[in-house]
Amino acid sequence: MTLTAPVQTAVARPNPNRQAALDRILSDPRLPTPPAVAMQIVQATSRADCEVKDVVELLARDPAICGQVLKVINSCVYGLTRPVTTIERAVVMLGLNTVRGLVLTFSLPAMRMSTVPDKVFRNHCLSAVSGAILARELSVRARRPLAEDDLVCGLLRDLGSLLLRHSFPREYDQYDATRGDRPFALQSAIERELFGVDHAAVSAELLKRWHLPDELVEPIRFHHEPEKCADLPPAFGERAELLGFVEALTNLDQVAQQPQELRRVLGLANAKFGLTREELVGFLREVLPKVQEFSALLNVDVGACPDYATILEQGNTELAVLAVQSGRIAAGSVGRTHTAIGDGPLPLPDAFPPVAGADQVVAFRPEFVEHFPAGGCVLDGYRLEKVLGRGAMGVVFRGHEPALDRPVAVKLMALELAWDEDARMRFAREARSIAAVKHENVVGVYTVRDAADTTYLVMEYVAGESLQDRLDRERKLPVPTVIDLAAQILRGLGAAHAKKVIHRDIKPANVLLEADTGRAKLTDFGLARNENEASRSSGASLIGTPLYMSPEQVRGEAIDARTDLFSLGSTLVELVTGAAPFDAPNTYAVLQKVCEHEPPPLRALDPEVPEWFDRLVAKLLQKNPDRRFTTADEAVRFLEQHHAPDGKRGGWKRWLGL
Repeated sequence: MTLTAPVQTAVARPNPNRQAALDRILSDPRLPTPPAVAMQIVQATSRADCEVKDVVELLARDPAICGQVLKVINSCVYGLTRPVTTIERAVVMLGLNTVRGLVLTFSLPAMRMSTVPDKVFRNHCLSAVSGAILARELSVRARRPLAEDDLVCGLLRDLGSLLLRHSFPREYDQYDATRGDRPFALQSAIERELFGVDHAAVSAELLKRWHLPDELVEPIRFHHEPEKCADLPPAFGERAELLGFVEALTNLDQVAQQPQELRRVLGLANAKFGLTREELVGFLREVLPKVQEFSALLNVDVGACPDYATILEQGNTELAVLAVQSGRIAAGSVGRTHTAIGDGPLPLPDAFPPVAGADQVVAFRPEFVEHFPAGGCVLDGYRLEKVLGRGAMGVVFRGHEPALDRPVAVKLMALELAWDEDARMRFAREARSIAAVKHENVVGVYTVRDAADTTYLVMEYVAGESLQDRLDRERKLPVPTVIDLAAQILRGLGAAHAKKVIHRDIKPANVLLEADTGRAKLTDFGLARNENEASRSSGASLIGTPLYMSPEQVRGEAIDARTDLFSLGSTLVELVTGAAPFDAPNTYAVLQKVCEHEPPPLRALDPEVPEWFDRLVAKLLQKNPDRRFTTADEAVRFLEQHHAPDGKRGGWKRWLGL
């Protein structure tokens, strides 16, 4: 087999040798595989019904992996203030997806192949660990919902390169010696020309044999050519694009030598992650110590990690010089607002242009979620006017319903979740459950619909501000105001719980205050579950906001309406004192405090708090759900026995300071 001229297109021609090449590679009895326990954990965590205890039992079979998990969670990577001493606690705090990623990372040294030189294997380990950390950090920055799955994909995306080298050692050495001169973006096409298959396809087929889920396998298959994900769920293409970008960052020594490739990388950084050239350099400098620390903790010998930020700076300097000399672009604009398409850079629009008039308002398109047009748009007959807020579950727009001439709030399900038919059905089912809750202290849901390849719901529009906005402005609220808010929120929860709906994310940001009445309204039931479904929830993921979670949420146990009462207790403490009762420097320390720390009595923090209200909050914050109020209605009755507002309705504004 000899090297041919560089392929001129990234679109591969059908190759009859592809299956033969895959069979040759994957039928090798010396094929590397993670240890048995690691594979059992990977397969267990891929099941929807996997629980923390299942993974703990598997980890207990391998003391070495247990030790490494504890070593990682107690390292500076996670920055806990108190050590974690039990493997069960470690699994709960890390989450099942993170544990899956870690055990696969631990397996890297065990997958060493005798035919692959030490230096090559070390470079592969460096690329894998770097890719895992970069994928996770970028995912967190972009607020992607499954950052730990992105870490796993970043770790495994290039296993196929090792297998190609193992199966075609002489040819791969020849290819490796010359690929630095070839466009980085075309290397998969060149591999297909030479070997019959590219490394991404080999990685994907290997991972399929390991029974990893499609949402991990398919993005790896297409991470060099994400446009081929067009017929797959949108989330697959987004992850493939992320992985392709990560691979370019881990190969910056090659990319920086090719001005057009460097422009492409800088354009992607700007368009997908909002990173200017300077910010990308800063981001890489921040990530580098994590790569080094993570490598050391996992006993992966990567030698001296390359300083990716320095490589990028040097390459960018050369790019700027070339650009000025050629007169194509101004040096100051390199990497800031341009990306390379074809031979020259084209501007990346920061927003869509405004429309001329109401009759010209454009129809909603998925890209409007990130770049909302100045003149608004129309979704299924509703006029969307502006973005009100964003969260992990979706985006909320202020809108107008022409048929009834009323303002509405339109919540669009997150596009990265909308590809999953089960998720869409669950979203719609839960929205209809919430729509059944009719109460003055709950934001009403008018309808649930499907359009624009996603699901959305239309809700009551509340003109005013969130309780978090007011808290940010005033730092803490008067005690009488907090007492009256507690009564309203409890009544709203009582109405929801009566319909078997558990909110699971009670916090100041999810309480709206009407501007004209001061009435409190519970909103954002995006994490809500039917009581029967919530009781079956496992510890596969932590759902909620850590500062306000209940201990049973943190531990991944079955929950019921009492978890909302605990979250309300945390909220009330913050409203009175200006500080959440379980605040800590990082998420893992917060979760530890939620489970173990007993906050001081509220009266010790503010003597103006009535003794009876101190008792109410203390009962809401009991670690054991059996010691809390049984229902929100029970808490309301306790409150009403000790406190009554000034009249049935006339006192709202006075109590709220309006």
